[in-house]
Amino acid sequence: MNRGAGDMSNSKRVERTAKVGAIHESPLLPLLLEVGCEEIPARFLAQAEKDLGERVKAILEESRLLNVGAVHEPPLQTTGQPPLQTYSTPRRLVVRVPAVLAKQPDKVEEIIGPPVKVAFDAEGKPTRAAESFAQKNGVAVQDLTRVITPKGEYLAARKTTPGRTARDLLAETLPLAITGLSFPKSMYWVAKAGPRWVRPIRWVLAVLGEGKQAKVIPFEIAEVKSSRYTYGHRAYAKAPRAVSSFAEYAKKLRQAHVEFDPQSRLQTIRNESGVLLEPHLRLVEDRSLEDWHVNSAEWPSALRGGFDERFLHLPREILITVMRDHQKYFAVEDRKGKLEPRFIAILNRDDDPLGLVRQGHERVLTARFRDAEFFWNTDLKTNLLERSLLLHRITYQADLGSYEQKITRMHAIASHICDVLEGKGLLGQEGRKHVREAVGFCKCDLTTQMVQEFPELQGVVGGLYAAAQGEPQEVADAIYDHYLPQGVEDRCPRSTVGAIVSLADKLDGVVGGFAVGHEPTGSSDPFALRRQGNGIIKVLLEISLPISIRGAVQEAINALDVEWRRPREELFTTLLEFFAERLRYYLETVKGLRYDTVRAVLAAGWDIPIGALARAEGLEAIRGGEDFQALSQAAKRIKNILRKSATSADWEPGEVDAAGLQAEEERQLFEAYQRVAGEANELGAKAQYESALERISTLRPTVDRFFDKVLVMAEDAALRRNRLRLLGKLDALFSGIADFAEVAEKTEVGGRKSEVGTKT
Repeated sequence: MNRGAGDMSNSKRVERTAKVGAIHESPLLPLLLEVGCEEIPARFLAQAEKDLGERVKAILEESRLLNVGAVHEPPLQTTGQPPLQTYSTPRRLVVRVPAVLAKQPDKVEEIIGPPVKVAFDAEGKPTRAAESFAQKNGVAVQDLTRVITPKGEYLAARKTTPGRTARDLLAETLPLAITGLSFPKSMYWVAKAGPRWVRPIRWVLAVLGEGKQAKVIPFEIAEVKSSRYTYGHRAYAKAPRAVSSFAEYAKKLRQAHVEFDPQSRLQTIRNESGVLLEPHLRLVEDRSLEDWHVNSAEWPSALRGGFDERFLHLPREILITVMRDHQKYFAVEDRKGKLEPRFIAILNRDDDPLGLVRQGHERVLTARFRDAEFFWNTDLKTNLLERSLLLHRITYQADLGSYEQKITRMHAIASHICDVLEGKGLLGQEGRKHVREAVGFCKCDLTTQMVQEFPELQGVVGGLYAAAQGEPQEVADAIYDHYLPQGVEDRCPRSTVGAIVSLADKLDGVVGGFAVGHEPTGSSDPFALRRQGNGIIKVLLEISLPISIRGAVQEAINALDVEWRRPREELFTTLLEFFAERLRYYLETVKGLRYDTVRAVLAAGWDIPIGALARAEGLEAIRGGEDFQALSQAAKRIKNILRKSATSADWEPGEVDAAGLQAEEERQLFEAYQRVAGEANELGAKAQYESALERISTLRPTVDRFFDKVLVMAEDAALRRNRLRLLGKLDALFSGIADFAEVAEKTEVGGRKSEVGTKT
């Protein structure tokens, strides 16, 4: 009995030992990658985080380590989290992948060999072709299979390539993902043969698995070997910290005064700033400044400071610019928008128990405000007219002369725009006078000490000086706004006067830039001509100005007195192509119109952008109907006949001979065309484009009957010419508001409708 009990005890011990010793590796492992470096500039950080995540995801997909459900039946259970998460601080880029396959699935390929009739002779014995194919693929002839292809029966070999471990694959590919990142500016910090990166890399954490399964992925970048160590805040925690899971990583970093999640840092900034302010106060909203602080601090905390109330007599714009652009402070206002003598600074540290940091910030800001106050008072002693006489001393661009010459060109462009708007009853003599004064003074602030010290205030401070020196408010506002919009999301000038000054400034910039050879190429646009072109289109559309691009560009070319780098006709054509592309971009990207709607409208004419927008919106409103879709196909058919089937010997444009129409269907079509064309033209003249297009769509059944019953290319020359002229009339009608033939077809794909472009 004792012996039996002993055997049982030994049996349990063996079983327990086996359970303890058998650590089976999971088929799914988490991946944690952190690239530690010197501080990355705030403006680069968010894009670098995004790019690293995309590159890591790409190598995982290419290595077949991420698509879990596609290689396992049933699919393996994942964490339910996104397949990849990214984080960043100024000193680190982080990628976390909750589930990576521990081993790449085997790759099974079916390799097609020679035809069966070539691989075997008449007696069924393998030929040299079959034997060579089998030998090449490392299998026996009897293991080859037969497959049926569209070309007949062929031999095939199944080749299995064993999958590699994720650790081995990632050791090869992760360094490429890291060093392959591109930055607006980068540097060497080791031998020239080393990688270029935004800042020197100091450590790399690369761990696959967690807990006891966690293993370092071994590789080296710029003499830095990967490890399981991360580093905390530069000032508070210099010692390395080993981690074996993401949860441990998060805990240890936060203990070391590092918040690695940008969203958490943003929330901290907002929460702490709110706590420091009285209930009736708030921060002046500034998302870009928030983003800058999020990307500049690893452990942000807010600090409240104040300044002397006497500085509040300075314009709000100047005070906010000094705080924001020079000190990176948030300005504070009350609920009515009145600026308060307070500011919020963001520190990259815990606190300021003795108030020394706060006192330092207040001292620096006071000095800045004193400078701004001195510049304001000094600049006001010289009026704008006197300053305008100094513009000949300031170079606008080496090939385009001084700002005095630019103002002369702007006057010519603005005068042309005023003529157009006056002719349409959209501008009066008083408005024209304000435009002339605003153009003359809009660059005067370039001579002020304020702009020399704070160039961010160009235009804005010019408008403030104009108002302070008694210029009409319309003139001051136009000067204040004339740089707007500076992007497609920026606001437009507040008035028509401001819009005209903005257009004159930007048209001169774009046309002059092209004339002296500075046009954009690829992704390069050092003179921001695309941005100015977008601004011109935005102003014309959002202020609803019926200005002809052709006329405005021609006026800008005529105003130039430069050494021409190309013939004027070629410059004019290039500029029209540039503005057509800017309009296409705006309609598709900003207005969200379908690409083929935009294509159809631009094909019908785009010279007055506000008209093109109205026609595009009308087309979008009606294009879902069956009549319109069928008519679009008919329009394509008509163009094909006129351009490909018919020749100049068959017809020439002209009036349709009603008496020469033989078939009932063509007579009905001609009558319907005459009726609808008149109604559509009348509606189009009133800019009622949706209604006009709806009327044109009613031609659908008549057009269908015509094509079903009538042979256009008849043998009789007179009959053929008359029918082609009728189609020519229809083509002109279908291309007047929007070219119907440019609208994509609707086809059924997988049970859903999709658009397919059709060449005509």
